[in-house]
Amino acid sequence: MTEQERGIRLSPAPIGLLLLCFWGGAQNFDRPVYGVFRFLERAVERADSGYLLAAMALLVAANAARAILLYEGWFLLAAWLAQALKRPLIERALPLLAVPLCYQAVTWLDLPTIPHFGMPAVLGLAGVLIIQYLTKDVSRWGKQALVLGLLLLSLQWLDVIPLFTAYGFGWGELSMALKGVAALLGVETVLNVAGLVSFLGLFAGALVTTELFVSYEQQLAQLRRLRRQERELALLKEKQLSGRVTSEIQRLVHDLKRPLTTITGLADVLAATLDDDGARRHVAMILQGASTMDQMISEILSPQARRPVTVGSFLDSVLSQLRPLPWGRHIAVEADDDVRSLPLSLNVVRLSRAVVNLLDNAHRATAASHPPLLFLGAFPVAGGVLFSVEDNGPGLETRPRPHRSGWGSTGLGIPFVEEVVGEHGGTVHYGRSDRFGGASLSFVLPLSEGGEWS
Repeated sequence: MTEQERGIRLSPAPIGLLLLCFWGGAQNFDRPVYGVFRFLERAVERADSGYLLAAMALLVAANAARAILLYEGWFLLAAWLAQALKRPLIERALPLLAVPLCYQAVTWLDLPTIPHFGMPAVLGLAGVLIIQYLTKDVSRWGKQALVLGLLLLSLQWLDVIPLFTAYGFGWGELSMALKGVAALLGVETVLNVAGLVSFLGLFAGALVTTELFVSYEQQLAQLRRLRRQERELALLKEKQLSGRVTSEIQRLVHDLKRPLTTITGLADVLAATLDDDGARRHVAMILQGASTMDQMISEILSPQARRPVTVGSFLDSVLSQLRPLPWGRHIAVEADDDVRSLPLSLNVVRLSRAVVNLLDNAHRATAASHPPLLFLGAFPVAGGVLFSVEDNGPGLETRPRPHRSGWGSTGLGIPFVEEVVGEHGGTVHYGRSDRFGGASLSFVLPLSEGGEWS
């Protein structure tokens, strides 16, 4: 999924920095410590294991809060730096180095709350690596942070389980005090059971949450692949259909040559046998029309076919296809007499269809403009003629993409225009109209041999 598909997302960098700032401030906040001691005093005074469990829960909550602030902060900051610098190793190496340094810095600064870098801290670092690996396909860092938070909270319960003290867990001052009171009251089993149940429940929750997030991302990835395949298949079908239609049109146009040849031949016979001058003029008009049709068929069948025309006759050919349309009257044409008389060698059928396509796009773009303004101009340039189509629509933000239309069609219009203009030795240029403020599309065609502009 791309960033555009995901929408605007908050960067993890400021969140990570904010968490680290909160962690630094938490080292000067020792109120939870007093709460733990008060619960321990009441547990001893009243021989009540309930106060001992309350002290255990408060101690775990305080330690987990500090651990989450520290580990999550470096986790998010490392993920952002790795992406920004394109160095994946930073994401794994930075927390492994920064977290122990932070523990040591608190000791050097002699802050009121000195965290103990014990087994839960080591397992927390290992948990960071595990979460980074398991959630590498999870796109949103908030989900990764949630899983890591559950894992860190579960690990803190190991510090208050007397059964694990021999293995390096819970050697901090408060943890040892808690276990000492439990031994004094003879309720170590209560702490063991409560701690193990809490640890296993939270740890299992972290694993299940990870599995849910990963499965969800995999399903989304599968859906994206299916959609991409569907788009590619639809595009392939469009191309096949377009190719088949084009092939059928080519065959149909080719078949028109046979009856046209018959018409031309019979008209020649009539011209040779008729004595009436009026009838001969009519036959001559039939021959001229048949010759024009034959030239048009040749241009349709062969992109290389050319015929000599003037700029004016070419513009007239374009406008003759658009004037009958309701919006054809909105087209303003600019071409002075000197330009209209310049000679060109063109495939009139294909090039006129290309210009008609540009004007049709301009008409669609000005649907919301009042009044819509469409412009077709021809201007002299060195060695050729500049043709320009402009409008007062919204304009073009970027160059139109090939095989994709803004009007919901197959998207073959712009590539067709570029192809035809390229066949005539020109290049389509896209920009903004200084005259109308909308889109401007232009191309230059060279003059035919013998033509010149002075």
